[in-house]
Amino acid sequence: MKINYRPDIDGLRAISVFSVIFYHANFVIFGHEIFQGGFIGVDIFFVISGYLITSLILKELYLTNNFSISNFYFRRIRRIIPMLFIIIIFCIPFAYFYLLPSSLEDFLKSTFSSLAFSSNFYFFHTGLIYGGPDNILKPLLHTWSLSVEEQFYILFPILLLFLNRFFQPQLFKFFILLFLLSFISTQIISIKLPLYNFYFINVRIWELLAGSIAAYVEIKSSHLKKNTFSKYFPQIGILLIFLSVLFLNDKMSLPSIYSFPAVFGTVLIIFFLDKKHFLYKLLSLKLMVFFGLISYSLYLWHYPLFSFYNYIFFALENNLNKIIIIILSIFLSIVSYFLIEKPFRNKKIFSNKKLLFTLSFLLFLILVSSSALMIKNNKSDKGYYEKVKLDNDIYMYEVNQKLNENKQKNNFDDNKINSKKNLLIIGDSHATDMYLMLRMNVDLFNKYNFEYSTFESLINFINKSKSIVENKDFSKSFNKTDIILFSNRWSKNDLDKLELLLGPLLKTKKQIILSTHNLTLPSVGKRDVTLLDKFIIENKRLPDQSEINILEKKYFDYMINDTKRNRFNNKLKALSKKYNIKLLDKSLYQCSFQNKRCEIFTPQGYKINYNTHHHTLNGIKYLGKNIYGMNWLN
Repeated sequence: MKINYRPDIDGLRAISVFSVIFYHANFVIFGHEIFQGGFIGVDIFFVISGYLITSLILKELYLTNNFSISNFYFRRIRRIIPMLFIIIIFCIPFAYFYLLPSSLEDFLKSTFSSLAFSSNFYFFHTGLIYGGPDNILKPLLHTWSLSVEEQFYILFPILLLFLNRFFQPQLFKFFILLFLLSFISTQIISIKLPLYNFYFINVRIWELLAGSIAAYVEIKSSHLKKNTFSKYFPQIGILLIFLSVLFLNDKMSLPSIYSFPAVFGTVLIIFFLDKKHFLYKLLSLKLMVFFGLISYSLYLWHYPLFSFYNYIFFALENNLNKIIIIILSIFLSIVSYFLIEKPFRNKKIFSNKKLLFTLSFLLFLILVSSSALMIKNNKSDKGYYEKVKLDNDIYMYEVNQKLNENKQKNNFDDNKINSKKNLLIIGDSHATDMYLMLRMNVDLFNKYNFEYSTFESLINFINKSKSIVENKDFSKSFNKTDIILFSNRWSKNDLDKLELLLGPLLKTKKQIILSTHNLTLPSVGKRDVTLLDKFIIENKRLPDQSEINILEKKYFDYMINDTKRNRFNNKLKALSKKYNIKLLDKSLYQCSFQNKRCEIFTPQGYKINYNTHHHTLNGIKYLGKNIYGMNWLN
């Protein structure tokens, strides 16, 4: 049985998909990012999906008593899988030729997870923050929402059949109960675990169930639509959606109470809109309906196109190019809709047997090619220009390996036995860089022992906010500490924490040393490509000495004029003066204020920085020697 076709819902789909596309395009006008809440379009899709799927199942159960779960699954397969496979096949050669090894490996893993409809789990476990600076570089990141939908499509019909058979009178109550449990848990988790809150079905199901509730009420109580004020509800609904697109942003923890207006607005439109309403006529315009019909293809195409564009042409970001990509996405979606989506949905063209055979062949093709690339992918044969790698993950891996190696064997000595001073470095990844600078040159720093820890550990210890067992290890190190050195990528929040900590720390009579914000290098594009790497990529060679001089001068000028870094450093200077604490300037061991340059290579020709603010292992060792040579610590 088919649901009565509603062109207005296709129009609503069009609004949803373009809000998502414009969000991913990241249009910036006069320094302001517009459509910053466009991601809410995915939430709207979830409501629509919940409404349509529930309507389909309930109408077949109640009106014809002829619901077939196998037919339901086959319809979902025809609707979703062919286009998904085509997009993955399209992405594979581009990934092979253009992605650096670590990015290629990540892409292939995301491919396998997308095929298993578990990419939401994969991206969560990789720690990827949706809306973060590098998310647009993941060609298949957008498949997380497909995974959520498919998990819903697999589980929901089974649950609905069970409830309908054994608890039919309470079915609506179950919908309401599940909706409330999911919504309340979402709000709680959005505060405690925001990354988890974004990706998983248990915190998304309330959005799908909002559509399900609308479908149930429509079937059982259609008379509720007719009342004096109902004609105003669709206007309220569309207003709530547009306000969400304009005023939400990815710095908020979502989904949460902030997502509710758009979800509620979508329900108002779906439930109360009738054919006489002007909004129905607007959403039912042929162009709106057409974009709604191709919305699935449009959603699948636009993200990989933006992703590869940002990865390959990282230095060419502008609004015109983004518009061209959107036009290309529309063109490819039109082609896909007529040549792939419609034929695969037509049983006369693709019977169930032919469908399964074709999809099995495409799946085999994807698995074989992806597995072959996974085996062939070698981190040492891409991104090399003599001693210089372009793959930042390799440098990160080397640093983490060295960190783990040193962490196992490093312990403070008891000062009663050993005359060395114990120096504890507190902070984030900049603290681990500093720790390795000193630890890897420990033969030079023969007056010190070194350890490092995090801000959180120190705060928990000072405030006794963790159990005795959890604070035990840190307590041992802290009690033996003579000197505490703060090394951090400073933020306003961290500086506020620091100021609260300084009073209690000074009472311990331990020596406190602050260090400035790390030297931050200029970068290009969303790939965080340094000017040095940009030169190598564009020229296919290393810079000569005169070109190195120019780059080093640019780095120095950027460092001097870095308003964010200067603002944090001024705050640190004020704290240093207020509490009479030594403040060490990190720029001194990499930059020469006399020559107005910041070094980018070690004397042996290795890169010192692998991104805008982290050092390579060779750079770490070299800068540690600089620290010793200039007597920086003393």
